[in-house]
Amino acid sequence: MITCSRMVKVREYIEDPEAVLPDEGVAGEPFWVLMEVINGRNTGNYHSIGKKAGKYMVMLFPQKSMARWAAGELQAHSVDYAVRGVSALHLQCLLSLVEDGHPLELLVAAAGLDEQGKLQGVSMRPEQIRQLLEFPV
Repeated sequence: MITCSRMVKVREYIEDPEAVLPDEGVAGEPFWVLMEVINGRNTGNYHSIGKKAGKYMVMLFPQKSMARWAAGELQAHSVDYAVRGVSALHLQCLLSLVEDGHPLELLVAAAGLDEQGKLQGVSMRPEQIRQLLEFPV
């Protein structure tokens, strides 16, 4: 996960690492995510839905309502996470981190829940996300 202590790494991709610490005013264009917020400050930590093959799995939500639902479910276990928008610049940085071997796996939330009432997501490689969104390479 990206944490404030790892902002030096983020500087390799963008001039202003704070750009990947969205506040509540950033629109989810193209996604929404759950991030740790303590005392109103975004810490830079993403909510991970688990770890697979040594990588933190981070869920990207195409709809804010889906992210709000997930945040509501998470509040039963932790109150430190809030819905934040992922801007195009933010997403570009995330994709670059994954491509450079940072221990992240990005999943795009699917509509609806599985038979156990759990959120479903599809793991996507950076090139798949870029192609889907018609992002520049």
